[in-house]
Amino acid sequence: MKKALFYITLLAILILTLFYFLGTKQDNTINTKINLDKKNKDPYGAFVFFESLKAFFPNSKHIINYSKPDDAQTFGTLDSNQLYIILRPNFYPNSTELNDLISFIDRGNHVFISTFRIDVPLEKFIKATSESETALYYPDGNYGTDTMQVSLSSPPFAGKLSYRYPGILMDGQFNTMSPSIAKEIGNSHLGKPNLIRLKKGKGSLYVHLSPLVFSNYFMLYDNNIQYFENLFSIFPSNTSVVIWDEFFTPYRNEPTKADWFNAIMSNTYFRSGILLALLLLLIYAVSEMRRKQRIIPIIPKPENASLNFVRTVGLLYYEKGDHLNLARKMSAHFLDHVRSRYKLFSRDLNQEFAKELSYKSGVQDRIVLEIVRQLNQLQTEGIVSETDLIILQKNMENFYHNE
Repeated sequence: MKKALFYITLLAILILTLFYFLGTKQDNTINTKINLDKKNKDPYGAFVFFESLKAFFPNSKHIINYSKPDDAQTFGTLDSNQLYIILRPNFYPNSTELNDLISFIDRGNHVFISTFRIDVPLEKFIKATSESETALYYPDGNYGTDTMQVSLSSPPFAGKLSYRYPGILMDGQFNTMSPSIAKEIGNSHLGKPNLIRLKKGKGSLYVHLSPLVFSNYFMLYDNNIQYFENLFSIFPSNTSVVIWDEFFTPYRNEPTKADWFNAIMSNTYFRSGILLALLLLLIYAVSEMRRKQRIIPIIPKPENASLNFVRTVGLLYYEKGDHLNLARKMSAHFLDHVRSRYKLFSRDLNQEFAKELSYKSGVQDRIVLEIVRQLNQLQTEGIVSETDLIILQKNMENFYHNE
């Protein structure tokens, strides 16, 4: 047991060392996967954007929406002066959801949608057509780096403001639009409109086709944070509520209560410690199970009960000297054994019977023929000597042993 404990301890030290080096190894590869999630801190996540909204609207209430746009608990029924931000790679609301957004805008709220693609119902509402060929590479964006440049128009901004970064080029633009309905306030890298504003009731709708400008990489590059600041300065400083959308996600997942576990497992050292503890627990369980397992008893091979019976009866009659009766008992038992085990029913103990019994039992023909001859002799003569009885007994024992 001491030897096993030594090997277990050595194995634990080796595994702990392995986890330590794996945990401290620095990964220098740049993650180019586009993930516009508010918690993602990779180059193309939206963590900086989400946190910047809190700093830019310090007096506003910030909430996250997981419900439909008609949910009164989140959006209210008569509330106005709210800002609803939707940052998604694709924005495909159904007709009911689109009508709810329009009603929300009508009563004096603002909706800002930043996405690569919009569907036909929304295009019909804003009376514009859009395209986004580079968005075909979503979400990997690993086709190589390029330079993306966007700009804000004048008016409403003071002069034309341009911003660029040496990252992934992926955006969209409007091919056609109706100036009487929508106003162009931003342009893509091709100089086409990528940001338009529509007035509806007391509110407004903004449709933006370059969501990568809100990625961590773009916002932290050079002075690109000014793009964010200039753009959101359009909205009232006294905006009461800023709503971040999580409803129009691909899977529309509700927030889970297991975030604490994910946070723990995301830490390399915590994860290494937990995995090591589980491994040690497994080793302990295996060693304890092996030490306390009961020995499996050896089950002896079943004995031939017929042979024991023959011996017992044989000794009984042999001591009395009644050889004929003993021979008849042995003969009757043998034939009953043959009938019950091999299903051989034959009134004539002839050569055919002997061959069939030898074939089914696997006993040599010589032994079976000798037994059949002796049984026939017993029936015809009715006299059995002590020598004949001993020979019959040996032949039957050979049969029972070899079947």
